[in-house]
Amino acid sequence: MELKLSAREYMARGDSYEEKMAYMVDLGYDAIELTGRPDILEVTDQIAQASRNTGCAVSTICSGGRGALMAAEADQRALAMQDLKAFLTAAGQLGAVGVIYAPLIAVKMNPDQYSRLPDLSPLYDQQQLEMELLVAVAAELAEHAAERGVCVLWEPLNRYEQWWFNRLENGAELCDRVGSEGCRIMADFFHMSIEEDTIPGALEQYAADYVSHIHLADSNRATPGHGHTDFGAAFTVLEQMGWEGYMALECSTRGDHEQDLRRAARLLREQAE
Repeated sequence: MELKLSAREYMARGDSYEEKMAYMVDLGYDAIELTGRPDILEVTDQIAQASRNTGCAVSTICSGGRGALMAAEADQRALAMQDLKAFLTAAGQLGAVGVIYAPLIAVKMNPDQYSRLPDLSPLYDQQQLEMELLVAVAAELAEHAAERGVCVLWEPLNRYEQWWFNRLENGAELCDRVGSEGCRIMADFFHMSIEEDTIPGALEQYAADYVSHIHLADSNRATPGHGHTDFGAAFTVLEQMGWEGYMALECSTRGDHEQDLRRAARLLREQAE
């Protein structure tokens, strides 16, 4: 299996996009996963030029936007929608796969800023109401994404980071209800190591039909090789189904940052052989 390796922007070093991209290419990576910023459409040309100059692709954009898409406050939902649509437009211009968004994390992480949707039992409890809202906003975003040849990559997080939408099956249900190529899943090996029965088993069940991007981290959320995740077994499943998407590191490093990133790239490519 030939890996298409990327890494989160925060893992790169440099003051400019070109310096960050050159850094990642030098360490053995094919792409970078950008962090979204509200003014991203103003710097898209700059990013595209940096990509051409370095040969480093833009795999994805990881939200970083304002507001909270699942907040009770309508103005915060509107702000999140505005930024996500801008990120999706930028992703299309940059040839990226799409934009990653974890639907509930902003509300969980900022309870003093955003409120959770109310419990409307017996009509809907909180989780049911959140799912209905998520389907509605996902459909609007998927239409915007599909028109630009990209997708929203909804990310299941473990139970300690958001109270549901924790497993790939939750993402698959959302994709089925929206019914658009603009609505897909991002699978994160760290979260899967907590929530799924096995990472290879979950990939075998859902990756071909729903997963368009993967985050890589070991079981301790460090770079691959520092924990007990079996990357080779997961890669075998993906190779057997012909999965060809990007995989991006989202994790911490151990020891010397540059050496550890270089080592992780070599290890992952060896595991994929």
